[in-house]
Amino acid sequence: MSTKRPFRFPETRSLIGGLCLAAAITGITVTANAYEPSAEKQTAGKPKAEKQSAEKQTAGKPKAEKPSAAKTAPAKPKATKTEQEKPNVAKPSASTFTIPSLEDKPTNAQTNAQSAADETLRNDIDTLWKKFPGRAGIAIYTPFSDDIIGRRHTERFPQQSVSKMWVALTILEQEAAGKLSLDKKIRVSRDDIVVFSQPIKQYLSSQDSFEMSVRELLAHAVNASDNLANSVLIRVAGGPQAINQMLDRRKVQSIRFGPGEVLLQSAIAGLNWQPEYRKGNAFKEQRSRIPMEKRRAALDKYLASPLDGAAPGTIALVLKRFGERAPNDPGAKLLKLMAGTYTGRSRLRSGLAPGWSLAHKTGTGQVLGSISTAINDVGVMKAPDGCRYQVAVMIAETRAGKEVTNGLMQNVARAVVRHHRQIHPKAEKTS
Repeated sequence: MSTKRPFRFPETRSLIGGLCLAAAITGITVTANAYEPSAEKQTAGKPKAEKQSAEKQTAGKPKAEKPSAAKTAPAKPKATKTEQEKPNVAKPSASTFTIPSLEDKPTNAQTNAQSAADETLRNDIDTLWKKFPGRAGIAIYTPFSDDIIGRRHTERFPQQSVSKMWVALTILEQEAAGKLSLDKKIRVSRDDIVVFSQPIKQYLSSQDSFEMSVRELLAHAVNASDNLANSVLIRVAGGPQAINQMLDRRKVQSIRFGPGEVLLQSAIAGLNWQPEYRKGNAFKEQRSRIPMEKRRAALDKYLASPLDGAAPGTIALVLKRFGERAPNDPGAKLLKLMAGTYTGRSRLRSGLAPGWSLAHKTGTGQVLGSISTAINDVGVMKAPDGCRYQVAVMIAETRAGKEVTNGLMQNVARAVVRHHRQIHPKAEKTS
């Protein structure tokens, strides 16, 4: 295990024993006191005092054994003191200290248990993936390694509302940079109305506009997957280009952000967006007039190269990195926000065991005849002992019903729970 990485207690991960703790924290030989005068004087100073004359011993011995505060205080480096305060640990008496449970390499038994559990999880995912009647991508990161487990996790799948994460992240980055206050009130008008799910549209039923804070818009967009709230946030962020610029700055590969809600949904339906589609059910009515062949061609084009495509493995990796950030980091704040999501209760969440939690974002695309598209759930599953699994299940298209699509996600979650129990059989109550 490398000791070059700086010591820090992760702010967002529970400190637990065993493999999960070892995976959570690395670099565990810590320089706690680069120079400790009292320790040096106790070991080196005493012999010198013994060689002095009897007269010198009588007068000087106390000074040799107990250095004055004036001599001791300046020797404490400020940088070292700062390092001590961050982990909030007791001051050691020696120059360095270690955490044996972290410094020691995993035992053969632990390594074998992890390898066996990984192989079981890999086989479970392979079986689920092969049996599913449709095109699906699955990606899982375990707390114990950086190896991804999944199928088709490098291909781009349509995100739909999963992409609301990137809008929220852009907003949170701007807040962190001091460019935007989450308490700022934003005007929402009838000109902002989009299509499909938009619960806050109800506030425009009796008025032409209303105001809502950025913080409230974030909650509606992420937790309720409100398309209107998300569209307004895109405007506040600076448009779709601002979202893509954020992804470029973070060097996030294999993730695209589309042209915005109305343009994306219109293209999928084979329509050219018109402002009048904002009124009532005008969009759905116009879509129903399009010949089936044209709609199918437009849908096939979208599925072949989704404007909002993202690889499940990349999303899982980004979520993993978010979990390693300090609480005030935009990524960590996004995870906290995602913990309040209440859409998709029959997806990953239904596969959780008692004591587990989920911070996630769902996505659902358009339906054409018997074909359902972009049925997604991505997030972080947290075990009762604090171990975290980043999971992404994305279904591009299928003719199967909700029972089958939801069942795939539930069974993936159950496989993750079994993996954790295989390594930590006493870490949680079995159900």
